[in-house]
Amino acid sequence: MDAIDCLERAWLNAQEAVRDYEMYSKRIKEGEISSAFKRFAEQEGETARQLRELLIKYKGQPMDSALHNNKVGDGQ
Repeated sequence: MDAIDCLERAWLNAQEAVRDYEMYSKRIKEGEISSAFKRFAEQEGETARQLRELLIKYKGQPMDSALHNNKVGDGQ
């Protein structure tokens, strides 16, 4: 596994974590816990954004259409 593979895997994992945390924040009724998951989603979204930027920088023109069509943290 090379550096690009690691970046791609980490980016996908971060996107999945964002979706999970957003879902938890909406399902959980307890305000403090719901707020914590919302905050985690925002933090993980920032991580995903940084990973995406590194991928674009080091991979060159992205071959993966997901790099063009998926905004990190928007639940898509």
